[in-house]
Amino acid sequence: MANPTHKSATSVTLAPLAEKSTFALFVSKYWIHGLGLFLAIAGYVIYRHQAETTRQAARDKSWEAVDRRTDLAGFPRIPTAPPEVMASLATELKGTDAGPWSRWLEANALLGERKFDEAKAALDALRTEYPEHPLVKQVWAVDGTSESLVAAWTSGIAARKAWEEQHPSLFANPQPAADAPKVRLKTELGDIEVTLYRDRAPEHVQNFLDLAASGYYSGTKLYRIDSQMGVDGGDPLTREDDLAKWGTGGGDKVLQFKETGLYHFKGVLTAAAGTARKESLGSRFSILTEDRHDLDGQRVVFGVVTGGMDIVRQLANAAQASDGSGRPEKPVVLTAVETVP
Repeated sequence: MANPTHKSATSVTLAPLAEKSTFALFVSKYWIHGLGLFLAIAGYVIYRHQAETTRQAARDKSWEAVDRRTDLAGFPRIPTAPPEVMASLATELKGTDAGPWSRWLEANALLGERKFDEAKAALDALRTEYPEHPLVKQVWAVDGTSESLVAAWTSGIAARKAWEEQHPSLFANPQPAADAPKVRLKTELGDIEVTLYRDRAPEHVQNFLDLAASGYYSGTKLYRIDSQMGVDGGDPLTREDDLAKWGTGGGDKVLQFKETGLYHFKGVLTAAAGTARKESLGSRFSILTEDRHDLDGQRVVFGVVTGGMDIVRQLANAAQASDGSGRPEKPVVLTAVETVP
């Protein structure tokens, strides 16, 4: 089966209603196909201009707060952080120059997680809290309709939600069976609940349940983190002090690759690949924080996070060791992996 496609393009014609500013001329000349990408880039250009102007004129501390708590990643290089971080910033910075942008970034983060209703609520809050802000008030002609960027983005979110609801298999795996087993990964930062696809990957699921029941994972550490990938765990050698061995254990048993019809979407539990082509290491696993369809057909998805995804993101975004290994600076211990009744 071919990997799912995630693109739905809309042709956008952009022209300001009043005399064109430098920004308007830029956007009119370099218009972008695709409503979502256009709005992100248009908002980004305004964001950077506003941020730099404010820094130079008033050295507003609110921008420094945004810089400290967000990362620049991907294209366009928009400040990113988990939705809960952006929501906290938006509340803390209400009434400052960075306040409306924090709301906009919150909506952007929620949209990235396909939380459409929450993203719309963030835009509604932006509209209510800052009715005179350019994102809310400045009007553009978009596809023959005169509206602000916030209004256009709100409409775009509604359209995307409707389209995805008509094509669910392109954006997420099927829900696990109603009687699917669940496990709880307990860490010092909080618990992560995972529901397992026993009907689709029975050998991998049973192996994981057997290891959990035996206490195999207790005391092991999450040995590799990556904000653009996720977290890796399940290596028994992480109980040892020899860091060079971390990520090399767990190969005493291997499982054969199985085509399950499940894809590597954000939030899945997937088996680590073995040394031979299309085999899984018996104990090691990854939990993804981003879609990684380059792994489809290479690794076996056998579960999905159904609780505690905020803990997974916190783990993945933690500071890494300076040696380039991807090992967390302060490794987190799995105190237990237990079956949920």
